[in-house]
Formats: sequence, C-alpha cells, structure tokens
Amino acid sequence: MYSSIFLRLSTCLAFFSFCIYSYLNKHNTCTELKMKLPKLTKEIEAISEVNANLQYKIECFENPQNLLSLAAHPEYAHLKFPFTEEVVTVKEGLALQWDAPEQKTEQAKAKTAVVVGAKQ
Repeated sequence: MYSSIFLRLSTCLAFFSFCIYSYLNKHNTCTELKMKLPKLTKEIEAISEVNANLQYKIECFENPQNLLSLAAHPEYAHLKFPFTEEVVTVKEGLALQWDAPEQKTEQAKAKTAVVVGAKQ
C-alpha cells in the first residue's frame, strides 16, 4: 500500500519538477530576448539614420541644378537635351490591351527606335 502511494507521489513530483523546469526554461528564453531588444532597437535606429542620409544624398544628386552643373563638365559634353518629338510616352495600360503576340510584333516593327541622349 505504501509503495503504490510512494510511486504515485514520486511520479507527481517528477511531473511537477518537469513542468517547473520547462516554465523556467521558457522564462529564461524570454528574458534573453528582452535583453537583446535594446541593442537591436539601436541598430534599427542607426540603419534608419543611414537610410535617411543616403536618401538626402540621392535627392541632392538628382536635384536639377546639380544635374545641369554636371552637364557642363567635359565628360558629359556628348549628351544633349531631347527634342519633344524624340520623347516617347507609353500609356500604362497599353501592354495589357494587346491580345495576340502577332499584334505586338507588327506594332513594334511599325515604330522606329529612338535613343535619347546619344549622338546620331
């Protein structure tokens, strides 16, 4: 009689110990992640600051005044502004309206290729 009670009690104690161990293990894992969180937050802030700096540099480079000043340099002297006849605009939904590939090739052959900015 005492052996069966002792066996049940030891089984319950072992199961309870396992539950406590797994809870502590999960809690330690969560604590480790919480400790890493400020470091990752600082890294994200640093990366977003670098991205903002690079975006500012891109906007400064693409500024029309900067591009016009670059056009005055001798290495860009071969470039020219396109005439309005040379600028080709394509409507956004035009590619979706073509049904057959034959139409695409016929329409593509009918148009001439225009290269903007190159010497002819």
